Amino acid sequence: MKNHFVDCRGLKVHVVEWPGPTEQTVLLHHGFLDQARSWDPVAEALASRYRVVAVDARGHGDSGWIGKGGYYYFQDYVFDLTEVLDALAKGPVILVGHSMGGMVCSLFSGAYPERVKALISIEGAGPPALQPSDAPGLMAGWITGVREARSKSARPLANVEEAAGRLQLYNPRISESFAHHLAIQGTRVADNEGGLVWKFDPLHRTRGPQPFYLEQARAFWMKVTAPALLVSGELSPFRWDETENRECFSSARRIEIPGAGHMVHHEQAHRLAEAILSFLDGLPE
Repeated sequence: MKNHFVDCRGLKVHVVEWPGPTEQTVLLHHGFLDQARSWDPVAEALASRYRVVAVDARGHGDSGWIGKGGYYYFQDYVFDLTEVLDALAKGPVILVGHSMGGMVCSLFSGAYPERVKALISIEGAGPPALQPSDAPGLMAGWITGVREARSKSARPLANVEEAAGRLQLYNPRISESFAHHLAIQGTRVADNEGGLVWKFDPLHRTRGPQPFYLEQARAFWMKVTAPALLVSGELSPFRWDETENRECFSSARRIEIPGAGHMVHHEQAHRLAEAILSFLDGLPE
């Protein structure tokens, strides 16, 4: 395993690499409040056949936080993905994204279809669609939320065990051992307070000012030319809607992972890795 830091317009973005037997790159992009190392079991399975890299999105994991007066806009994640691929990948890549990361990968795939060999989007259909009339309230809520977030300090966790317990309380389907792994990788020592805090920037807990417009997302999805695998968890309330999105992606296959909710790669990593490898085995050379 190797660690890289890519300069993305002055912000250091952390990338983990698992060298594989070929130069074909598979990039893994996590979702909201997650981290690159949550992909470890999936990455290790994929690395038997591919070179695998996993990115910590800005403000997550070991990547840098934005400075004072800044904010995390969704377009920044797509820009950062472009810079990471420019720095670390050659030729068309295989993109795998979960939730927020699935949306990032699908937007990139629509903007740069020639750079993508295959797209695997796991629970990446986006949040509930909004209308233009929702925008004023969202803007006001964003301003209030950011002001409140900047005025609060996080209560430190006592130890890794408490952090792992929080993760299992939030998602009982993850194993005790994997919750412990996530807790180790996802926390750091609190500044001047003792105890641990989560590595992600607390500013992520606020809701952004930009509404999610489904028609805008569909405009990107319609531009995707790479073969696509759209993955849902059997137990998840967030699913790819086949009726709404059947016209999107030029070649798409849809599957469900049994026994998984929204956090598919946390709960059923081996089943997910097998499904990805099976899909990639069927791609043309």
